[in-house]
Amino acid sequence: MSMKVGMKASQVILAVLFITVISLSSGFARVSLLSSTLPAVDAMIIGPINFLEVYFQSGANLERRSPKVSEEFTVTARIRNEGYDIIYYLPTLCDTSLAAIFDPSYVNVESGRPRCLAYSMPTPLGHGQEALVSAPESGTAYVAIRAGSTTVTLVFTYNMNANMDPSGRKEARTTIPFTIQDGFQGLPILGIPVESIILGFSLALGILFYRRKVRGNIGRTPPST
Repeated sequence: MSMKVGMKASQVILAVLFITVISLSSGFARVSLLSSTLPAVDAMIIGPINFLEVYFQSGANLERRSPKVSEEFTVTARIRNEGYDIIYYLPTLCDTSLAAIFDPSYVNVESGRPRCLAYSMPTPLGHGQEALVSAPESGTAYVAIRAGSTTVTLVFTYNMNANMDPSGRKEARTTIPFTIQDGFQGLPILGIPVESIILGFSLALGILFYRRKVRGNIGRTPPST
């Protein structure tokens, strides 16, 4: 009898472990896919503006990766002026020439925060020259609120004259894929990976089933004669 109980209990534990391994494998694959899915721009030219590269910086340390749910992040574009005319743009985060348009169900654009009061001087960008521009501007924050894949439209505003006259204002836009990671991966118990917590819980559950099975069989064992 005890051998049958032990075999059944082993089957229960093995089944729990098998389910756990499958779940963790799926989780690893999903996290790996989300972590590696960063938008890439391959020489996308809109008018004289060539979007060479676009990347995100997320978290408190502004790591170069896609954001997780509840994280603030910035977006940076490396551009090149392919035209023969000099253009003028605002390069700083106090007043930046770059803006991003998100699906509001994925990203919350928070405004009304304290902003810098420094005056941003128009900066010239000649033929063939490159520049980095970032968003959002001072006083605004991008906050990821939903995990999944979506798109973001980048708008680079520039001017054809140094006095930034409205009549000379132009825009270059591009839309790229954008992925937000599940925030659960960033909330483990301090010092313990999430995967270890799941595995430990599964083992404890298997042992609990085993003990209940043993007790139930002992209670049903007829008295010896």
